[in-house]
Amino acid sequence: MIKKRLKQIAVLALLVLAVVLIHNRVQQEAEEAAQETAEAVVEAEAADDAQQSMTVIRLGDDIRLGTVSENTERGGVDLTVPQADGTETVYTFTDVAIDSWYVDAVNFVVSANLMTGMGDEPIFHPEYGILREELASILYRYTNGRQVSPNYRYDDVPEGAWYFDSVSWVTNRHLMSGLTATSFGVGEYMTCEQALIALYRLAGEPETDGSLLDYPYAAKVSDSARTAVDWAWKSGLITEKECVWYPPQAISRAQVALLLSRFSTMAE
Repeated sequence: MIKKRLKQIAVLALLVLAVVLIHNRVQQEAEEAAQETAEAVVEAEAADDAQQSMTVIRLGDDIRLGTVSENTERGGVDLTVPQADGTETVYTFTDVAIDSWYVDAVNFVVSANLMTGMGDEPIFHPEYGILREELASILYRYTNGRQVSPNYRYDDVPEGAWYFDSVSWVTNRHLMSGLTATSFGVGEYMTCEQALIALYRLAGEPETDGSLLDYPYAAKVSDSARTAVDWAWKSGLITEKECVWYPPQAISRAQVALLLSRFSTMAE
């Protein structure tokens, strides 16, 4: 009787073990399938993101330039921009001279709705530096960005902040990186070389030898920016004809406008 009972217990134990093993196997297969699905989604999103990140606003296809005229009454210029509904919007910038090196670039970024004036006054502030989150927002619009789940979390980029979507987009696309592992650098000024790195990445990181031949500030370029600055210099994205492109210096709003305008032409 006891032997029979022990045999029954052994059989029952084997059945329980078999059920546990089957359950674990099914759970493992389910987890593996879920992981494969998640990886496929990430790969598909990455491929889609990479394609979208190269789509920039261009003249003709996306926007029509406005008409620039001198404002003889207040000084500066009037910029008359055609709208999609057939109307026109007139922007007045009293601090943009009609013969300035950046007037056409300002026309481009305003017509493309990438940048506007600052505050309630009719001023563009062309010589003002631009913050990192501001450039992220501009690049977000310039590349036809969309809302994405961030791959990187920064302490200074809280969800709900006006720059959250744009920072998530540019960091997911690897157009911009955080200053540290936990900080994007909100409130910090963007430097010339940092802006050139972003556009170099947007261009697909073209081949370049990084020699910085004839670039007057080669000694001031950081190691991480050599290829980007070299590409920008040799491609004509930056020249010494219009202004000084000093690598560690805060990039101005006028310089950003010029870069976007020129890059749009190069992207064609």
